[in-house]
Order: sequence, then structure tokens, then C-alpha cells
Amino acid sequence: MTPSPTPSAAPPVRLPWVEIARLLATLSVIMQHVPGGGFPPNQWLIGPSLVTFFLLAGYFSAARLRGQEAGTWTARRLMSLLRPYLFWCAAYWLLAGMPVSSASLASVFGLGACPMLTPMWFLRDLMIFTLAAFLLVKCRPALYTLGLFCLFLNRWDDSLAWPSPYMFGDFVLGIMLASAAPGCLNCWERIPLAVHAAILLSCAALIWASCTDTFLLPDGSFSGLAVLAFLSSGIVLKVVSPGLSRLLAGWSSGSFFVYCSHIFVLIALMGVETCFPAPWPSWAWWCLVPVVYMLARGVYLLVGRHAPRALVLMTGGK
Repeated sequence: MTPSPTPSAAPPVRLPWVEIARLLATLSVIMQHVPGGGFPPNQWLIGPSLVTFFLLAGYFSAARLRGQEAGTWTARRLMSLLRPYLFWCAAYWLLAGMPVSSASLASVFGLGACPMLTPMWFLRDLMIFTLAAFLLVKCRPALYTLGLFCLFLNRWDDSLAWPSPYMFGDFVLGIMLASAAPGCLNCWERIPLAVHAAILLSCAALIWASCTDTFLLPDGSFSGLAVLAFLSSGIVLKVVSPGLSRLLAGWSSGSFFVYCSHIFVLIALMGVETCFPAPWPSWAWWCLVPVVYMLARGVYLLVGRHAPRALVLMTGGK
């Protein structure tokens, strides 16, 4: 979700470990949607994976929102998000065979009774966040106060789900980090490796203890630690296996397309489960998650090679 460059700021350098964090977060989202039951540790990872997306979106948007061409960049950013939002909502509506009615259209576009129950809710909310940040950035204390307040709201409260206030707080937190400490994301890699390893081990231990009910913790109690674990994973992986690190960083290209399109692959899998009702073990569905990712990424590469203009419509140029 890294925004496109503008004259007001140099384009951000794509950090391999940040790309790996996006890849792992995308896999966590896919894992949440597999048929046959969710992956137990993902109960504690799905929230942080979404936080990672919105935090990075706010971080990389900060310079553009403060620049002289902030209005122009915001308009382009909104258009680059609106195109894939409309495309994938329409695709979902057609694939699901939903009737042409105000109720079905409201459901598809996330305007119904529960706005979170739409596949493209994150694009809808990100457009709202970007516009809100642009309008409030000139009064930065108000933006930060509102963002911090949103962090304390229950992110899954249906009455507050349009847009998600909790995710707006994460988006604003990314802006705050980039504004208060420019380049802080680049400095994260220079932290001693022992710290990154300790973050990963602590997060894994807490999730394991919670899954075994030996030390039960609410899923949001160490959300921040899990976000740091996503960011530290690529750094540790680079030291352990530089080749695998480069490979995963390369596979992260197209993660935005995978995020948008994976729901259609999963609909097909659920159709397979319906047509062939066998006692599929849960682990069999979990093992399909990398396959789903690579299949969707393969479509991304194919469309990019033969129909690049269509890819712009599907991803907004990302």
C-alpha cells in the first residue's frame, strides 16, 4: 500500500523486511478466511496484521500529507484506491450472483447494517482515513488527539465500524511516527539482532500459552508486540537465510492484488468443500494458504504482462 511518489517528497526506499512484513500479514488474512475452521494462533495475529497495513499506510503517507502538493497527492491517492474498490466490489457482486437491489448493493459496498461485512472494507476505510488526515493535517494536534482517542475504541464494535475507528488510530499513529521521528522505520533494522529475536520469541510464547489455555490472554492485549514481531521477522530472516529473505521480499510484489483477490480463490475452495463433502482435516486447509497466495500472485504477474492497463484498474497502480 505504499503511495506513489510526488514532487513534494522523494519516493521511499522499499525495505525488504517491510515487504516481508506485508507478505506475512497478507498470509495471516488469507489464513483467517480458509474453510474448515481457522488457524488457532491466527486469533492473535489477524488484528495485528491489519494494524500493520494501516500503520505502514499512515507512515508512508505522512510526508505527502505535509508537502506543498498535499491536495494533489490526496486526490490521486483517493482515485488510485477508488478504482480497485469499485472493481473488486463489482466482481464480488457478480460472482456471488446477488440480485440488483438496494439491499444487496449496500451489503457489497459496506453500507448495510454491518459495514465490516464487505470484502473491500479496508479500501473504503483507507480512502476515508486519507481524506480525514488531509483535512486535519493543518491542525496536527487535533489529528493526533482524535487518532489516539480512536485507539482506545473497540475495533470490532459494529456500531462504530464505518469507518473502523481503531484502524484510523493506527493510520494516525503511522503519521505520528513519521512526523516525530523521520526515518524511524529505517532505524528499526539497526536495533541489535537480540532485540528482534526476543520480540519474536516473546510473541510466539504468549500466543502458544494462550492457545493452550495455560496463560490465557485477550487477543488485543499484546497486539503491539505482534505488530513488532511482523516487522522483526524479515530482519531475523535476513540474518538466518539471506537467500530466503530475498525470495520472500520478491514474492511480496503483488501482495496488494493478492489481498484484494484472495477472497475469490477461497470462494472456489468453499465450493470444492461443498461439492466434495469429505472430512477435510483443518491442517489440510491451512497448508493451502501459500498455494492460494502464489495462485493469486501468478494471476497478478500474468495480467501485468498481458494487460497492464487492466492491472491498474485492479490495483490502482500498486
